[in-house]
Amino acid sequence: MGKSTYFALSAWLSLFIGLPMQATARTEQAPPTLGRALQSMQAKSVLPGFCVAVVDAGGVRYAQGFGYADIAQKRPYTADTVQPVASISKTLIAVSLMQMVENGSLALDADVDTALPFAVRNPGAPSTPITLRQLATHTSSIVDREPFYSQSYVKGAPAFDIKASLKSYLDPKGANYDKANFSKARPGTTYKYSQFGSALAALAIETKAGTPYRLYTQEHIFRPLNMDATGWFPGDAHGSMATLYDKSKAAIAPYAFPAYPGSGLYTSCKDLGKFLSAMIRGYQGQPGLLSASSFRSMFSPQWSKAQRPKGVRPGDGLDQALFWQRSERGELGHTGGDAGVTAQMSFNPISGAGRILITNISDGDRQDVAREFANIWITLGKYELSPES
Repeated sequence: MGKSTYFALSAWLSLFIGLPMQATARTEQAPPTLGRALQSMQAKSVLPGFCVAVVDAGGVRYAQGFGYADIAQKRPYTADTVQPVASISKTLIAVSLMQMVENGSLALDADVDTALPFAVRNPGAPSTPITLRQLATHTSSIVDREPFYSQSYVKGAPAFDIKASLKSYLDPKGANYDKANFSKARPGTTYKYSQFGSALAALAIETKAGTPYRLYTQEHIFRPLNMDATGWFPGDAHGSMATLYDKSKAAIAPYAFPAYPGSGLYTSCKDLGKFLSAMIRGYQGQPGLLSASSFRSMFSPQWSKAQRPKGVRPGDGLDQALFWQRSERGELGHTGGDAGVTAQMSFNPISGAGRILITNISDGDRQDVAREFANIWITLGKYELSPES
């Protein structure tokens, strides 16, 4: 379910990679405010609803919703509307991981087995350990095998038991174990985006912290940032929920993914804006959720252009930080795509400005959705905010 949408995201991920580092000035033909520009776009939009936020180190400077959170009920989509944001969730694994590294509970280059309740080895390279750094850069050799990956999505609430789901998939004695759950490449040599690998990093955090990952993030990220509308399932989050829609704009029943840390975050534009603002402050050297040095480690490139792993094409521009996608131009952020979800979040290290865009429909097989999402994203980057925006 989420896999096809992930590959569709690559089409507009190039926009994230290619954005200019300097702020774009307004042209004389442009509408005078960001709000009016977005309202004009929404009037002829194919998106059911969407929200945007523009932030900096000082906080959320602009947040607004457009269209409908629920079409049938004509319920407006607002900056406080809550919905899943898919793989943007992985940026929280990054922060949680660095918190545990900072307090000495975990080490990025240690064998991840030392932090897990069961051993994990690529059967094709049993003597090569898998490390947290590899998990955080998608070079661990763990793959999301189909059709098991898509079939692991379920309707309703998840059990929140990532240990059981991952043990079943990665332990040779597990019911869903298969050698095909690992690539033939040795760990650390090849880039392959992996939801299950991401969730394994969260399980290491959970194991060493002695508390479920969902509760760890509530205590160490959501509460300190006053992210009251954020959680890992609708019951965790507080706020009016968006209805998700498929490519035909038919409502999608709520669903969940057992390996939820990599794709299960529910939040709003305003709440996610608080998180992104904290990340910008951290990048600028202000300690908060992490020390200044831990922020630097999290955001630093993990390989040079000359040392890119296999699987990263030269034209991709991908310079992977720890769970953060770092482009050749220096933009730091992450995309998110799943059934009924398209989302993007990033910040410009030079200007210190960050952007968020979330909508309740997947781009999937609809090029018009992907194109409009990209146009709104570009529009967010063109306007310098003024008090009347």
